[in-house]
Amino acid sequence: MAPRRSLSQAIQEDSGEVLNFEVEHLAGFTDPIIVENALARLGYDPNLRDGQVGKIIDRYLELLAENYPKSNDKVLFPGAVSFLEFLKSNPFRLGIITGNVKRGAYIKLMPFGLLDYFSFGVFGNDSADRNKLPLIALKRVSEQFSERFEPKKVVIIGDTIYDTRCAHRNGMKSIVILRREEWREKIESEKPELIIKSFEPLTPLRNWFDSELSL
Repeated sequence: MAPRRSLSQAIQEDSGEVLNFEVEHLAGFTDPIIVENALARLGYDPNLRDGQVGKIIDRYLELLAENYPKSNDKVLFPGAVSFLEFLKSNPFRLGIITGNVKRGAYIKLMPFGLLDYFSFGVFGNDSADRNKLPLIALKRVSEQFSERFEPKKVVIIGDTIYDTRCAHRNGMKSIVILRREEWREKIESEKPELIIKSFEPLTPLRNWFDSELSL
């Protein structure tokens, strides 16, 4: 995929070494941590990496901006737009919480026209620690919109075990889209409030949110 290829190229240009990424090296991690882990795999001393991570991410973003829009392997979950339309029609504040740095997230969302659904975002450059992002999101909503939400009223929707962990560690609820069946056992062990295999049909999600609104 274009993001993986772009990151591999950025690291190769910086280090001179070829590093192949598997999904377990990427899914659920913030961009800074992905690069730090990659450098560790290549044997770099963490004390000698000052500025190297940022330099690699900057180059990765240049390559991603060039490669992603024209790539043929961009994927949008079926039914994702209908789900966002459903959320938009309800009294929810929709935001992005992602391990991608801000520019990278925008590059990935723009080809699908999804940016307009979200009124704010929290990204991997806000904190390399994924578990800190939800609380940063609450602070950002308070500052931007003068709105305050209790953590128990927040739902984090993601597709990895790390999304559920960061939700529950912050007292929030979790919905997981199970894009890999082999991840089911680990995800179930974290007890997300809802697991679905797709946004289609929309009925299970609609019913879940309707029940939450009635509480």
